[in-house]
Amino acid sequence: MLPLSSRVSQAVRNPALLFLLRLVIAGVFIYASWEKILYPEAFVEIIKGYGLEPVVNESVVLLIAIWLPWAELAGGLALLVGIWPRAMGLLFTFLTVMFIVGLAQALLRGIDIRCGCFDLSPEAATRDWISLWQEALLLLGCLWVWIGHWPQFRPGVPRTKLDSTI
Repeated sequence: MLPLSSRVSQAVRNPALLFLLRLVIAGVFIYASWEKILYPEAFVEIIKGYGLEPVVNESVVLLIAIWLPWAELAGGLALLVGIWPRAMGLLFTFLTVMFIVGLAQALLRGIDIRCGCFDLSPEAATRDWISLWQEALLLLGCLWVWIGHWPQFRPGVPRTKLDSTI
C-alpha cells in the first residue's frame, strides 16, 4: 500500500477527477453568473447589502457588479473547455476567498443578507454560518483544480505539453 502522501498526490493529479471537478466548478460559476449579468441593478443592491460601504465606495461596488459576473462566465467557460485550467483555478480560488470574507464579515456584524450567488430575488434564502461550509467546499475544489494542474504535480508530462494547458 502506498503512503498517504503518495495517495493524496495521485488523487490530486488524477486526470479523471480533475476533469470532473473542472466540470462541476465551471458549472457552478457559469450558473452563478447568469442572473447577475441579466439583472445588474439587482446585483448592485445585493452587494450593497453586505454592508461594505465604509470600506468600498459606490464606484467600486458598480465595478464589482459589472466585472464579477463576466469574470465568472468567462472563467467558467474557459475551465469547462480546459483553457488555462490552472489560471482559472487560481481565479476561482481568489473569488471564493473574497466571497468567504464578505459573507463572514456580514455574519459577524449580524447583517441579514441574501447571497446573490444564484438568486437575486428578495425571496432568496438568507445566508447563515452553514453557508460558510458550502463556500469552504467550493474553495477546496478550486484549490484542487489550481494545484492539480501545476507542472510539478504532473510528473512524466513534458513541460511543452503542459504549457499549452496552463
